[in-house]
Amino acid sequence: MTKGVNGAKRPNGVEGAKGNRAAKRAKANKARKGGVGAKPVKAPNWFARRSGWQQAGLVLGGTAAGVGAHLLLWATAIPEVGAVVGRVPVLSTVVGWLFAGGAFAALGVLALNHDSVGPAALRRLKIVAGVWAVVGLLCIPTGFANDVVLPIDYWAGVYAGAYGVAAVPLVFFVVTLLWALTVKVLRIKNSDPTNKPVGWVLIAYSALLLVWGSSLLRM
Repeated sequence: MTKGVNGAKRPNGVEGAKGNRAAKRAKANKARKGGVGAKPVKAPNWFARRSGWQQAGLVLGGTAAGVGAHLLLWATAIPEVGAVVGRVPVLSTVVGWLFAGGAFAALGVLALNHDSVGPAALRRLKIVAGVWAVVGLLCIPTGFANDVVLPIDYWAGVYAGAYGVAAVPLVFFVVTLLWALTVKVLRIKNSDPTNKPVGWVLIAYSALLLVWGSSLLRM
């Protein structure tokens, strides 16, 4: 404290600065308590708002529906399509590949256009890619699927895509490892891949499955 002309005490520069900082902190705390400047609380998603029994029922129901759809797909749709296109070797392979292998191409197109199209077009791309991805998951080969008799060229396309879906965890691990090594060797600052590289990787993987079904799988 310092004395003024009439002997009155007044705060010096240091104490005045401390008082200003304390006032600012008090104002900020008051604003946060009132909701101003506070971080918005993310609302729980639809599934998280369900009760425990409802969540269990949804999981069990979804699992049963997935198994039923898998059996229905392999018992009806895949064999019937094969009966139509099975006599044309190249066409039958491509059509068979579309069930699961085409899903990766659809996801790749979605990733490539995610940041460049309007909301309506993006919503349509998401619907197409989502439905196609579900069909691809249902194509994962099981004991029941292995017993279904299909024309050889058509079978090659179907199973190339189906095995491609089953191999996704391994492929994801390998691609992630290669990307980490690339980032380390090239010293890339932004190590998070953007949508476009991811899209091209998905499309390349889809094309690789088609090539595999057209050649190596039948050798």
